[in-house]
Amino acid sequence: MTQKADRRVLVPVAGVAREIGFYLAGMDEVREQLHASVSGISNEDIGRLAVPETHSIGALVLHIGEAEWWWMQCIVAGHKLTDEDRRAAYWDVLTEPERVATSGYSAHFCLAEADRIRKQTRDLLASFAEADLDRVYARERRGTVREQSLRWILHHLIDHEAQHKGQILMLRRLLGLKNEELLG
Repeated sequence: MTQKADRRVLVPVAGVAREIGFYLAGMDEVREQLHASVSGISNEDIGRLAVPETHSIGALVLHIGEAEWWWMQCIVAGHKLTDEDRRAAYWDVLTEPERVATSGYSAHFCLAEADRIRKQTRDLLASFAEADLDRVYARERRGTVREQSLRWILHHLIDHEAQHKGQILMLRRLLGLKNEELLG
């Protein structure tokens, strides 16, 4: 009897420098897992708080997009935050726990926002070379200048999304939604 193989490898994303493509492949793997964790959640449950004063699943998905947008557009690309940026569905979403529910956002809407931001990230990274991974970006926060390389930023975005995906899986359980079929 021949056994079926479950092969897991990362293949660099096309259209960007090879090493950057590996980072994007890692980001895409976690994004696929996020989609599997969130797709199909009802409009009611996507904005429901499992525990008072926490975040909804939808808010966490939008926050994942917000963080990626801020790091890539504001830090890497040097975009200056505008009033229009602050009106985006994802902006500061974690400061308003009820926003996803009161705005009527669906799982599809939240994921589409995060995916739209991912496309912007891909478009930006298409112009970078592998040597740019070691370029350092400085930002001031609370009186301290913080420096981080593009390599660190991309790693951080993978880690950030993976951590929130785990949080989302916990929230699913607290909301009484099944996780078993999502685990692979």
